[in-house]
Amino acid sequence: MPASKGNFLLVDYVLKAKDTGETIDTTMEEKAKEAGIYKPELIYEPKLVILGEGWLIKGLEEALEGMEEGQEKEVEIPPEKAYGDRDPNKVRIVPAKELSRRGITPRIGIRVEYGGQVAIIRGVGSGRITLDFNHPLSGKSFQAYIKLNKIIKETADKIKELVHRRIPAASKDKIMVSLLGNMAVIELPEEVFTLEDIQFAKKGIARDIERYLTDITSVQFIETYVVRKPKKQEAKPSEEEREQEKAHKETP
Repeated sequence: MPASKGNFLLVDYVLKAKDTGETIDTTMEEKAKEAGIYKPELIYEPKLVILGEGWLIKGLEEALEGMEEGQEKEVEIPPEKAYGDRDPNKVRIVPAKELSRRGITPRIGIRVEYGGQVAIIRGVGSGRITLDFNHPLSGKSFQAYIKLNKIIKETADKIKELVHRRIPAASKDKIMVSLLGNMAVIELPEEVFTLEDIQFAKKGIARDIERYLTDITSVQFIETYVVRKPKKQEAKPSEEEREQEKAHKETP
């Protein structure tokens, strides 16, 4: 079955800048290490994508459409299907004192927040700062490798992936999902109960299910705490073993 809009997909990719060959982003740990961009705090694994929802840049989404499970592809992505063309109107010059008042020491290349937007400082001099509000990767073309690992079909599996997307620390094999009519029952592993913002994550999961799985009308989360592990019962000896033990005791 070829991938189409609305499908839940598990995808691996490597995104490289066309002009330099530099790896910009990848889901694959080995590729990240080879490129020198590995970050131990990240989880490298196939990425959940709902095709058509804009979870990947446009060029990657277009490449996925029509692909079969297990298929690999290499594509070239122009700026307009990646992070956009550079817009000169998004480059502004502001007085240096405006940043100084906020305790910011201006240095070329650092990111700052200004007017509710994030900008990169491109120039410093004569009491003025040049701020660039374009995306850092705007204007670039890319070479991309992409693999469609799996098309997820079962509703319970889709929910499990949505949970893992919001709570990456929850291993998929420890997330239990059952469907009771139109209600989804989700049991989370104990190690995530005390994570910061776990309640916000649950709300996000519920909203995702509401948006993408319209047959589900309610979501229930279950937290089970094991307070005492059951003791292992010693196996009772068989009749033959009891007879052998009795005979052994009676032997002079």
